[in-house]
Amino acid sequence: MKRQRTHAPGRRALSNVGGRARLAGDPAVAKALASAARPPGKADPRALTHGFHAWPARMHPFTAGALIDEGPPGVVADPFMGGGTVVVEALVAGRAVVAADVNPVALEVAWARTRRWSGERRAALVARAHLAVEAARRFRHGKRVDDAIWKTESEWFDPPALAEAWSLAEVLGHTEGPDADLDRMLRVCLSSVLVKASKQVSDSVPVKDAEHAWTPARRVEDWFVAKAEEHAGALAALHRAIRAEGPPRLLLADARRPPDDVGPVAHVVTSPPYPGVYDYAAHHERRYALLGLDAGLARSAEVGARRSVRVVGRADAERHYVNDIAAFLAAWGRHLEPRGRVTLVVGDGQAPDGPIPTLPLIAARIIKKKTHHHPARVDAQFVGVLDQPTQGREAVVQ
Repeated sequence: MKRQRTHAPGRRALSNVGGRARLAGDPAVAKALASAARPPGKADPRALTHGFHAWPARMHPFTAGALIDEGPPGVVADPFMGGGTVVVEALVAGRAVVAADVNPVALEVAWARTRRWSGERRAALVARAHLAVEAARRFRHGKRVDDAIWKTESEWFDPPALAEAWSLAEVLGHTEGPDADLDRMLRVCLSSVLVKASKQVSDSVPVKDAEHAWTPARRVEDWFVAKAEEHAGALAALHRAIRAEGPPRLLLADARRPPDDVGPVAHVVTSPPYPGVYDYAAHHERRYALLGLDAGLARSAEVGARRSVRVVGRADAERHYVNDIAAFLAAWGRHLEPRGRVTLVVGDGQAPDGPIPTLPLIAARIIKKKTHHHPARVDAQFVGVLDQPTQGREAVVQ
């Protein structure tokens, strides 16, 4: 079993560690990690469907694709899939893929990014977006926004924006039959513009913007239709690029407790949350109520959440984080094929009093053999390491 960590450009700097990148382990593996960690200038991070729907701290698609290509053949898995970058790249590489996340928004975004739809289906998506706008106008005529939605969301949206978002979600939320997938896709298109339509600063800063500009009537409708048109074009590019025969298997699941029927996996490629840096559950608060998503698992099972680190303090945060990573590695290790590999892309975390060095923490729990003194350590070893100092530090470990 192997483990990796990778630097991906565009990620947030997490600590001030200067100097040159450190390579260790098998020279061939370390060299491959170094290559994957440095996307060429022409590598577009928004290519195919990667630009659809914001997702903070996502892996660069070039890095994901290079790691998949460098790894063993067979099924690829991503237990912390987020918006589905690894899933898309696995499909493009012709691999079967299974992926999971605790956040229901992640499940919807990854689903929307990985559909192999025909030209006819893509055209139907755009046509249905226009029909949905008309249906939403009829639906909200003479009606007030639902009381439960108004209670939680009225302070976060200007009235015209909330009315349009709510009515669109309502008309798209109850479809059955052959068009259900079209409306599901359109709900994700709506999700992708909700934060832009709200008073929230950004997708990664879930506080009110003191400089928020009023969102006038029809603006959310226009953004929604434009997003559907844009995504239809991205799906066309994806359709041409995908080499995998079947769709991915996407799960709403805790990475530490995957379903027993995951099946054999050749290569886990994933980027666990950096401890204390983000609150992914909080990022999507504007979406849960409007889209009717259950965020219970996201709120209770998110690994390394910033809110948890601030409550328990550095020592307990480090202990909890490394225990969670060890549990995830052990759980997915049981599904690895005999020569399977795990590739981790991880950056330093952040506690109130300074950086949390994740690489040494994880390395301390990875040894060849479990012992009487350390029964919880993971039965594995590092094969290759790229420890990449930037303004912050990130690493790739196999």
